[in-house]
This record gives sequence, structure tokens and C-alpha cells, in this order.
Amino acid sequence: MVSKIEPDRYADTGFSLKDTSPEINAIIFRSMMRRSISERLLMGMDMRATARALVWASIPTELTATERRNAFYERFYDEPCPLPG
Repeated sequence: MVSKIEPDRYADTGFSLKDTSPEINAIIFRSMMRRSISERLLMGMDMRATARALVWASIPTELTATERRNAFYERFYDEPCPLPG
């Protein structure tokens, strides 16, 4: 999945939040960098799990299991599922 956010908007912080001022963005970045690598990894894993749960919840339950998996793949990865149904 490719980000549609401008990657170099706040290149000095690593973040690109369009609705946040550069000053607040810098505070958020410093706060995140104070966390350990393990904490940041776990946060990323939690965010991914949440994103997956949201996508699964948006797929109609009346589809077959294969159709649901294909629909999930297409929504989560923003491309057609490469495997046959």
C-alpha cells in the first residue's frame, strides 16, 4: 500500500500531518522518539491490527469466505488480489 501523504512535508520529523502545525508536529515526533524501539514496534502492530479489524468489519458478511478474503485484500492493500478465488 502506497501512502498518499506528501513524504517530505516535515522531512525533519518523519511525520506529514496536514492538519497539524510544524511546531506541534515536532512535539509529537519528540514524544514518539522518547519511546523505546519495542514500544514503537508494538504501537505499529496495534495500529495494523486495528486497521485490519476496521476493514474486516466493513466487508459484507453475506459474501462467501473466499469473496470476503478477496475483498479484504483489495481494500487493505489497494490492489486486486493476485490469487484466484
